[in-house]
Amino acid sequence: MQCFVKKKFTSTFQDKKTPKLLYVCKADADLTKLPCVMHMHEDRLEILYIRHGRGIHTIGGKQYHTQKGDILIYNSGTLHDERTNPDAEMSVYSCAVSNLKLEGLRENRLLPDDANPVLKSGSSSEDVENIFKIMHSQIYSQNNASEEISNYLVWSLISIILNQLGKCIDQHKTTEYFIGNHIKEYIDSHYFKDLTLDNLGNELNISPSYLCNVFKKNTGYTLSQYITNLRIGKAQSLLINTDYNVTDIAFMVGYHDSNYFSTIFTKTVGIPPLKYRKLWVISYK
Repeated sequence: MQCFVKKKFTSTFQDKKTPKLLYVCKADADLTKLPCVMHMHEDRLEILYIRHGRGIHTIGGKQYHTQKGDILIYNSGTLHDERTNPDAEMSVYSCAVSNLKLEGLRENRLLPDDANPVLKSGSSSEDVENIFKIMHSQIYSQNNASEEISNYLVWSLISIILNQLGKCIDQHKTTEYFIGNHIKEYIDSHYFKDLTLDNLGNELNISPSYLCNVFKKNTGYTLSQYITNLRIGKAQSLLINTDYNVTDIAFMVGYHDSNYFSTIFTKTVGIPPLKYRKLWVISYK
C-alpha cells in the first residue's frame, strides 16, 4: 500500500527552535534497583519509558505506581524520585532534551503543570521502544551521523507523545493542595539550609502541626523524609555529573559531617557514595 504524506503541516516546535538530544540511557535491573532519589533539572526535560517491570515514581510531589509501557515526563524544574517496585524488577530507557519550546508552555516543558505526567503508550508502545533502542545504539556506536539521526528521532518521539496526551488535565485543586505546594516549593529552594519544623512554620506563617499534616497529605512524605530524599537526590546527581569529592558534595547538599552524610546516603540508596559514583559512571558512559 502506498501512503502519501500531506504537502503541508504545522510544526509542533515554536520560535524556530528544534529540540536537542543531550543523552540517552538504557538502565537494566542492576541499576534501577538502586533508587534515584529526589532531584530536578532546570535546563532540560527528561522522558522515561518503562521497558519491563514496575516502579514507584514520585513526580512533582505526587506518587505514581508505574508499569511496563508507561511514558514518564519530567518537565524542567520538576522534582522526581525513581524506585523499582519491591515485587518486580524494572528496566527503562530515558533521554534528556533541551531547547524545546511548545506553544503555551515554558521552555523545556512538554506538559502543562496540571497535567498527568504518566502516560500510557498504548498502541504506540512498539514505536516508542524502537525509537529509544535506535537512539541508544546510535549514540553508543558514535557513528559519524549518530547525533543527527538521534536528534531527528527525538523529534519523532516528542510528536508521538504529544499525540498520546489526550485529556490529562486535573481540574480538582483544593486549598490544601496550594498550601502543600507552597511548603514544597520553599523546601525545594532551601533544602541545603538547616530546616526545622519550627523555623519552617515561622518562615511560612503556618502552625507546625498543620504544616506537617498538609505536607504529608499532599506529598506522601513526612518533612524529614522529603528533605533527606531531596538532599540525597541532589548528591546522586553531583556524584554522576561532577568531580567534586564526597566532603564537598556533603556540604553542598546540607550536611556538615561527611561521615554522617555517607551513612545517610548508604541507608537511602543502598551503597556508599563512591561506590555509587563508580557504578553509574562506568555504566552510564
